[in-house]
Parts: sequence; structure tokens; C-alpha cells
Amino acid sequence: MTLWVKPGVKTALARIAHDNNVSVSEASAKGLEVFARAKIHDQEETLFEPRMQAMMRREIRSSDNRHVPFEIKNAIASEQTRILTADLYKRMLLKEGIPLKEINAKLDAAYNLARANIFKTKTPKFKALLAEWKRNYEDLSADRQDDRQDLPDGTGEAGTGKPED
Repeated sequence: MTLWVKPGVKTALARIAHDNNVSVSEASAKGLEVFARAKIHDQEETLFEPRMQAMMRREIRSSDNRHVPFEIKNAIASEQTRILTADLYKRMLLKEGIPLKEINAKLDAAYNLARANIFKTKTPKFKALLAEWKRNYEDLSADRQDDRQDLPDGTGEAGTGKPED
């Protein structure tokens, strides 16, 4: 390979070769190798973020696919409970002679309060609840890690929940 370089570059390569007791050709080859590796590294670094984002999207989508059915069931059960509770509350207050308009105002106020409370995530009670959940989650993760360590290769007998013999 023949290279045409500026005189200053040629002088610098000759000095580097002399300082390292190698030929100018070897010093030039090493310099080109370093340059090529740096370029490849830059290209890989440029591609890393989009690849990482794609991986994260796949993982989130996979997680959503596992959780959404349960969230839907919980939402249905919650809404069903709310409807039945509101109906019973209305009947009870109607029996006591409270006008329907006043009952509906109470239900609307309860709805507005519940809606406001959902977004109160900075309160001490909510922070304590979240901290407790994190502790329990970490304990569960540690238990799972301990279970995996009991197995020789981290696997068990397929479909039985028992370790391989």
C-alpha cells in the first residue's frame, strides 16, 4: 500500500517509528489500525442508541402483553364494584329520605376526590406505600435469585417446577 501524506505527518511518523524502534511502515500500519478502530467504534456507538431503543421497545411491549390482560380484569372488577357500591349507597340514602339530587352531588364529590387523590403521589402515605412495595419486590427478587442458585445450571425440570435430578 502506498500512502501520500503531508510532510508534517511523514516527519511525525518517522519520529514515532524512531522512538519505538520500528520501521516507518510498522508505525504507519499501527496508526492506520488505531484510526480504523476509532472509526469503527464511532460507527458502533452511533448505532448503539437506536439498537438499545429498539430493544427497550420490544421489552416494554412484551411486558405490556403480559400485564394488560390482568389490568383489564382489575379495571372491570373495580368498575363493577364501584357501580354496585354506588347503587347500594343510593338505595340506602333514598330509604333515609335524602333527595336524589343531593345523593348524586355526594357521588360526584366522591368521584372528584378520588380522581384528585390518584395524582397525589408526593404525599407521605403514598411514599411509604411505594417504599413498602419496593421492599417486598426486592425480597421477592432475592427469593427468586436464591431459588435459581439452588439449581446446578439455573434450570429445572420443564413444566413441573421441580429441579432436574
